[in-house]
Amino acid sequence: MIGAGYFGALHAAKFSAVRGAELAAVCDTHHERAEAVAAPHGAIVVTDHRRLGDLADAAVVAVPTRAHHAVARDCLEAGLDVLVEKPMCETLAEADSLIRLAKRRKRILQVGHLERFSPVIDALVANAKGAWYVESQRVSPFRGRGSDTTVILDMMIHDLDHAMRVAGAPVADVEAVGSPVLTETEDLASARIRFANGCVAQLTASRIGGKINRRLRVYQRGRYVIADMAEHKLTVLHPTKGGNGVLPSLVGEDKHFPQSDLLLLQAKDFVEAVRHRTKPKVPAESVRPVLAAALEITEKLRAWRAHWK
Repeated sequence: MIGAGYFGALHAAKFSAVRGAELAAVCDTHHERAEAVAAPHGAIVVTDHRRLGDLADAAVVAVPTRAHHAVARDCLEAGLDVLVEKPMCETLAEADSLIRLAKRRKRILQVGHLERFSPVIDALVANAKGAWYVESQRVSPFRGRGSDTTVILDMMIHDLDHAMRVAGAPVADVEAVGSPVLTETEDLASARIRFANGCVAQLTASRIGGKINRRLRVYQRGRYVIADMAEHKLTVLHPTKGGNGVLPSLVGEDKHFPQSDLLLLQAKDFVEAVRHRTKPKVPAESVRPVLAAALEITEKLRAWRAHWK
């Protein structure tokens, strides 16, 4: 485990609970912080991630985004399989270099897109056929976590991934607006994405909101689907024609899902991939287009801000 912050501590607890896995070491540049995470699980403490090549078979990289590339590169070079938190890297060039390195060293490189493990999102994608419009809102109160990167790479990237899966086509054009508010990077962003098949997505993400809102809507011919991640619920609605004095309406049903421990599911998936040399659910190359689109949104947003300065 590399990084003993909030998510590093969560990862440590989940991997310690996975059968067939052992948390060998916790690494952090702050010894005391690493010790606090390592002690409950009987793991040793190191302050230099380059030592892990002799201590473990795989590593979880949960350090600040700016260090993802360097730390993951060192681990892959040392022969370790790697699960790196999202976003994979700050640039496409860095991401591509890690993908090439993992392939060359025959190592697993998985990216922490947690919601790929969500049964609600799986059900949404399964019910989204011929979508022509996707709308998402992802709002959270400010917690300080993830503020080393933009709200686009921290939060919106999830809904961007979902929208791209629903659309089933490459991104053709992007417009974006947003601004820093409480940090030095963008805390609020809104993006309009047009896909090559004509589908359009309107995505909004904010980490300075009040009530948590994680809702994704998909509009398609003859069906309207709503995924509510906070409520673990999928709503599928169909229009009625009405007639004889009855107005047309939307009718349907809610499907509720048990709350899933997505971090634990991800940990189990990574361990299985490492043990059996199989492809994980979220291999790095599968989210490379998502990172590319997120970086394009960031670029367009900053161009818009520069115009108004």
